[in-house]
Amino acid sequence: MTDITKLMRPHLVKVATYHGVDPSEELARSAGIRPEEVIRLNANENPYGAPQQVVDALSGLSIHLYPDPEQRKLRAKLAEYTGQPVGRVMAGAGGDEIIDLLLRLFTEPGQKLIDCEPTFGMYSFCARIADAPVIMVPRNDDWSIDLDGVLAAIDDQTRLIFLASPNNPTGNLLTEAEARTLLDTGLVLAVDETYYEFCGKTLCGLLDEYENLVILRSFSKWAGIAGLRVGYCIGSETLIRHLMDIKQPYNINVAAEAAAIAALDNREAVLERAQTLVEQRKRLEKTLAGLDGVSFWPSEGNFLLCRFEGRSAKDVYEGLGKRGIFVRLFSTDRLKDSLRISAGTPEQTDRLIAAVKEVLNG
Repeated sequence: MTDITKLMRPHLVKVATYHGVDPSEELARSAGIRPEEVIRLNANENPYGAPQQVVDALSGLSIHLYPDPEQRKLRAKLAEYTGQPVGRVMAGAGGDEIIDLLLRLFTEPGQKLIDCEPTFGMYSFCARIADAPVIMVPRNDDWSIDLDGVLAAIDDQTRLIFLASPNNPTGNLLTEAEARTLLDTGLVLAVDETYYEFCGKTLCGLLDEYENLVILRSFSKWAGIAGLRVGYCIGSETLIRHLMDIKQPYNINVAAEAAAIAALDNREAVLERAQTLVEQRKRLEKTLAGLDGVSFWPSEGNFLLCRFEGRSAKDVYEGLGKRGIFVRLFSTDRLKDSLRISAGTPEQTDRLIAAVKEVLNG
């Protein structure tokens, strides 16, 4: 028989994949509980889901018709929301699609991407798929970027730098001064502002000065529609025009478009829920600060990166899992003692706090 792998592109035959979170049914099975008892604090999702106005927008859709390939209605709403011209915004099937499109647009096989770990794994994953070598510049001990290290890593094959602000999983921001230094290199700087709605801080003000800046955002976290996969980017009209040219024609399905528009039309209600998650993150901070053997880093997102001393993060992870609470465990050396915990509802925070105390005292 033909060995079909010999016909595949060599760099894709064996690739380090990106592992997403398991569905609630699988988490429930592993914990021996019912799916409705699962508390998902492992993916930075909005536990409130979408407001009723957004849910109502999904009824009566013409699902037998293709969506608008030009995204006219959604781009108009995004322009209003961001204060940018329509020609500077484009929606994607989650921020992940936009990451992939940027690599397709700017890199040929062998051309490089600079990434700063620990951070969101999709930057390096998409680079591997695009056959773009990843130059990893580890962050400093306080999780700020090693600016000198990044600058030293640049060569004539470097095309892109990806940085999240707030960074996932550490929660810290990229400063304007750091962004300007990187933009002045002439490389494309992609700033992922997925958690913008939880901190209100953006680098969009630099777009008028730098054509090589692109901002990525998402509806998954703040708007509670992660399952519909809607993200967007803001950049120069030249960049957006070329991204529109190479995206899949119907990349935003009619349900995703309707939900995103409804979220923007009802942004006050949606943002109120996002603010509640910030309040719960702060409540969790206050409680953890009073526990021995637990520390955390200041976060501008809807999550906390927590470190445990005297007990392994894996033990805490498994202890919480047995109680139906699932958080994010890491396998890298720098994060082996850490867990990322998403903010939840007040009731979920109650259960989390009680469970953490039980596990630490057990």
